[in-house]
Amino acid sequence: MLLKFLAHYFYCLCFLLLSASILAQSDGSAYFAEEQVELMHDNDFLHFTDRWYTTGSFISYRKLMNDLDKDHNNKRQFTIQLEQSFYTPSNILSNRIEDYDRPYAGFLGLNNSLTLTNENRMLDFTFTIGVTGEISGSEGLQSWFHSTNESQTAQWNGQIENSTHANLYGSYLREWRLIDAEIDVLLATKPKVALGTKDYFLENQLTLFLGNRNDIESTMAYRQIGTIENELFFALTGSYRYVIHDAMLQGSIIADNSEFVLEPVDSLIFYGAEAYWRTRRMDFKVAYMFSTKRAESTGTHGFSTLSISRNF
Repeated sequence: MLLKFLAHYFYCLCFLLLSASILAQSDGSAYFAEEQVELMHDNDFLHFTDRWYTTGSFISYRKLMNDLDKDHNNKRQFTIQLEQSFYTPSNILSNRIEDYDRPYAGFLGLNNSLTLTNENRMLDFTFTIGVTGEISGSEGLQSWFHSTNESQTAQWNGQIENSTHANLYGSYLREWRLIDAEIDVLLATKPKVALGTKDYFLENQLTLFLGNRNDIESTMAYRQIGTIENELFFALTGSYRYVIHDAMLQGSIIADNSEFVLEPVDSLIFYGAEAYWRTRRMDFKVAYMFSTKRAESTGTHGFSTLSISRNF
């Protein structure tokens, strides 16, 4: 059943890429878009696993508030995003908590972001509200999905309890164009901080871009809309996160009565490769990412990302 699902996934991706190329046929001239809708999905099925961070689904709407010009020192974009993600132990067949290497956890949230960009840097502020536990719908959605393809159904015993969360994320991005040629080379750094009941961490990300990539205020690398030109580039990325609190392992930082919780490891590393393709009205992103263990009882985990955006 997994191979059948992968085949369907591959055929759908080919169809979308073909449709996008037809829609985006042009002479390469710039296109102006004030809005964008994005569908993004994380999943570990390409690694033939169903554990730890197993799935994340995101639907985003972006709106250009003003462009960067002589009257505005910053290009401003607003984003609203619906997110659902869930985490499972590696042993999804057992109904005994003693057999789990991490607790079941689900999150359903709404993210609201404001991005301020100019020729030199980008500031991003995101406010998140959401819920964990059975009310997040993660247990029901995963159980339904597994029932449709006759695969193994997770037990979801002892999951992180129902709770309401609020979080604030802030990041500062700066980059340098190392080579300006047919194949551009850029280096970017992005410190980030998270404060709230769901996440509490400090992070720094380093990314190397290779290919035909536009400047910071107009590239799809940072989901920038407005003046759009074709892009095709790749990225190697890595980040270090110092974790203070992780509600997907510990429950709410304020008060929590979950049956099974774990302490997160202090240091978490993400790394991987990404590919980007922009064709005027359509943006495509594919990534293959890894994260080191989030708790002492787990291990390094890989997952893939597929993102499709429509600009208008």
